[in-house]
Amino acid sequence: MLMKVNARALDASESSRGPRSPLQRAAIGLLVAGAVCLPLLGSDYQVRFVAEVVITGIAIMSLDILIGYGGLVSLGHASLFGGAAYAAALVAYHVSADLAIVLLTGIVTGMAVAALVGVVVVRTDNLFFLILTLVTTQMVWELIFRSRELTGGADGLRGIPPLRLHLGFAVWELSGATGLYVVAALLAVGCFLVAKAFIAAPIGRALVGAREQPLRMTALGYSIPKIRLIALVVAGGIAGAAGSIYPFINLYIGPSSVHWTLSAMMLIALVIGGVRSLYGAFIGSAIYLSFQTYASSYTDRWQLVVGLVFVLTVILMPHGVAHALQRLSGRFMTKNGGPS
Repeated sequence: MLMKVNARALDASESSRGPRSPLQRAAIGLLVAGAVCLPLLGSDYQVRFVAEVVITGIAIMSLDILIGYGGLVSLGHASLFGGAAYAAALVAYHVSADLAIVLLTGIVTGMAVAALVGVVVVRTDNLFFLILTLVTTQMVWELIFRSRELTGGADGLRGIPPLRLHLGFAVWELSGATGLYVVAALLAVGCFLVAKAFIAAPIGRALVGAREQPLRMTALGYSIPKIRLIALVVAGGIAGAAGSIYPFINLYIGPSSVHWTLSAMMLIALVIGGVRSLYGAFIGSAIYLSFQTYASSYTDRWQLVVGLVFVLTVILMPHGVAHALQRLSGRFMTKNGGPS
């Protein structure tokens, strides 16, 4: 029964696709080649910028688990991402900047904050869920903003020690752009596989079923709040992993990283990239941050440019850039006699 409830909803998801077309495999190959060549061909600034895009994309991907598969629109994701970032920065300051310790701190913090938020919000949905996640995020922001002696308040934390990777026989200091880029890329692959496995697992199918047919799922004996809480904790862990690396890219973390405006930015980027497409989160992150970075160097009204991109995406590509590329690939293969 559960499979029947979820099958139609999962048809468009990452977990239910068939073999990739030659065009898709070629695109993936080019992407991998570009990722490998970037540290060799790009400047220090460009490599560091791409690392930030990847880290932000991981956080947006974790938001997609809630919105795309759970139907839970959240404006509180910044509290998971930024809370983990602050925890990781403080641990690097006072304990150790070892990559394993920092990453574990971020994951645990993200899951813990998600669990606390989940206790408040999992029994609600739709508008009430959105409002409650917004309120909880602002509570976290207020706590960080007012705790000046610990978090630096409005000034944030600066001069964060660089990440270090202990290899047993040596210590690799990840202060350069290339090292951070490698860490971000490997973390993105790991988080993508975790998210994909979660969606394909029975709990992921139950999450989709709770979105599609909550009454039927309840009648079958499933606890909707429990399913949503698990999804929120998993999303918090992934967002926390991304947040743990975020302060080390610019060696700074400020209260804007836990503000609701960052949650809104993630939501906009997700819609642009494509809801219910895990890799679409990285496309949305790249588009949004590129406009934010480069358009702002020409005009103070860069938000207007991003708004126009968002509106055009919703009108011309209502399912996002990732799904539009998939349809384009399918039409190309059909036109050239390949599999439809």
